Amino acid sequence: MKKIKYLLLSLKEIFIVLFIQYFILIISIILFNGDKNIYIGNILLSVFSVIYILSKRKVIDVSFNIKNNYFIYIMLGISISIIYNMILYRLNLYTYNISNNILFLDILTSGIIGPIFEEVLFRVSFIPKVEGFIYNKKKVILVTSIIFAILHFNILSGFIAFIIGIINGYIYIKTRDIIRISLVHISLNTISSLITSYNIVIFILGIILLIVAVLCLRKEKRYL
Repeated sequence: MKKIKYLLLSLKEIFIVLFIQYFILIISIILFNGDKNIYIGNILLSVFSVIYILSKRKVIDVSFNIKNNYFIYIMLGISISIIYNMILYRLNLYTYNISNNILFLDILTSGIIGPIFEEVLFRVSFIPKVEGFIYNKKKVILVTSIIFAILHFNILSGFIAFIIGIINGYIYIKTRDIIRISLVHISLNTISSLITSYNIVIFILGIILLIVAVLCLRKEKRYL
């Protein structure tokens, strides 16, 4: 029971942030009509996300090291995005409606700012709180990933969120590096915005990229 209590307390910041986000969306819906409320709502959410990220700058360790092979993490995110989206399109579980999307805005908000915001909120801020009362690292990764998935409030989004939670939770606990996990998440979301239909060649390419990325990660001592 104590752990449940501590978990709920550790979720306080996330609940507050989510409340503010939904408040912003509701206000944009009330004040604007049609597609305008979506675009303006996304812009306002992005502004809030940037403010939140800046407010956490004291606990964010941005240590860029040119010796690190950051391309591996980009490749990892791209491969997961390709495989996941190809499966969705192949099973007719997702359709892309370009008329309802501004590509530049989508990439900026959902592809770049959104992923960094989520990594700061759910990995940089949330994981250390959970580590304070759950001492098994695997359980920490599992618990935080499940919560990350549930708070996407959608089965398909929650599934990929769970996968990203597991991968980035593991990478963050091993490295405490915001750059690595952000690159995985950014590349995944950005590629998702660019994929519009099923293509067997791209699907195979995604599988090859995933294999290469995993093999490259296994060569790094910190993941052995």
